[in-house]
Amino acid sequence: MHKKLVVLLFILFISKTDAQTSVLAIADNYLEKGNYQLALEQLKTDKNPTIEVLNKIADIYQKTGNYANAINYYNKIYSLNPSDKVKEQLGKCYQYTGNSKKAMQLQSEVLNDNPDNLLLQYHLAKLYAANRKTKEAIILLEGLVEKDPENPNYHYELGEALNKIKKDPTKPYLEAYRLDTSHVKSMYQLAKYFNKVKVRDSADLFIDKGLEIDSENLNFLQLKAQNEFLKKEYDTTIVYLKRLEALNFKTVFVNKLFGLSYFKNEDYENALLYFNKVKMADFMDTGTLFNIGLVHAAMKEYKKAEMSFYMSIAFQKPEYDKNYFELGKVQLEQKEVKKAITSFEKGYENNSRNYQLLFQIAMLSENYFKDKKIALRHYEQYVENFSSKDEKSTLYAKSRIKEINKELFMKGTEEE
Repeated sequence: MHKKLVVLLFILFISKTDAQTSVLAIADNYLEKGNYQLALEQLKTDKNPTIEVLNKIADIYQKTGNYANAINYYNKIYSLNPSDKVKEQLGKCYQYTGNSKKAMQLQSEVLNDNPDNLLLQYHLAKLYAANRKTKEAIILLEGLVEKDPENPNYHYELGEALNKIKKDPTKPYLEAYRLDTSHVKSMYQLAKYFNKVKVRDSADLFIDKGLEIDSENLNFLQLKAQNEFLKKEYDTTIVYLKRLEALNFKTVFVNKLFGLSYFKNEDYENALLYFNKVKMADFMDTGTLFNIGLVHAAMKEYKKAEMSFYMSIAFQKPEYDKNYFELGKVQLEQKEVKKAITSFEKGYENNSRNYQLLFQIAMLSENYFKDKKIALRHYEQYVENFSSKDEKSTLYAKSRIKEINKELFMKGTEEE
């Protein structure tokens, strides 16, 4: 009898194993065709899934970006058979969901148990660096450089981390470049560094090498255009700017440099064309207004030049309207209404675009001054200039205009 029971259990075990093997095989077949939904459906038909089946489900959820479900299944696996491998997968999922704190905790626990896992050490270092734990990142990266000094990326990431805490990153960047002369990211950082310290020849060396590898690299093209301009090679500057423009890279920086280069070449029409593009992006850019003035003056269009210079001066004044706004609020708290009105008025004189100040002036004027026409004038100005800024304030202003006009009309009728 005992022997028959053992045989029966063995048969059941074999049957279950075969069934799960079949489930996995069918799921794998679906996955090969890219149909992960049918694969999941097949795997979930198993009423008593093994760890292998659960792991397959968790992996599918992770690879397809469904991290909440992936975490759920990895936790099930961990409760059945705790392991660092599963904990590492959980850490990755938490990282992808944005829960960096939990991800760092899990990955550091796994690394403590597996200090020779260089790949995990690298991922954790990058995770630390991305979450302002730069010193912790540097410790891990220095360890990686020591354990695997021939990996250029470890040196590059160490340079990036040192850069974040304002320490000299050139040595690790140079080492990354020495190990891999096609390491574009290190070349770019070195080019920027040598530009910053004004060692132009070294900067040009790395810029040119970067462009040899990738002639359409936006970072190197910008640096090249800038350096050519500083060397007063304006025609060459324009060549590189046109390459940026052809790549649809039309930033304020590019347009400004275009304008300056054409101006230096005395091509005033093109200089105006590009300066006006900058002006369209920011009509208060005082530097651009000044440059437009210079172009008009060079073209002997003196009235236009005068207007541009006036505008550059007007927009250059410091804006302290926010200071007056806060001052007025404090004065109101102390029941000093007249002082508050004066502060709000000074703030509005400084910056007539600050609609909050005008609204405060209007409301306070209505309650403080006997002459309601003062408040009426401010409310009307608010509605005329700022009706799209704040819907509630605009509705209130319109209602007060209506009521004040009604009061003034009734008062006029009574006086008659």
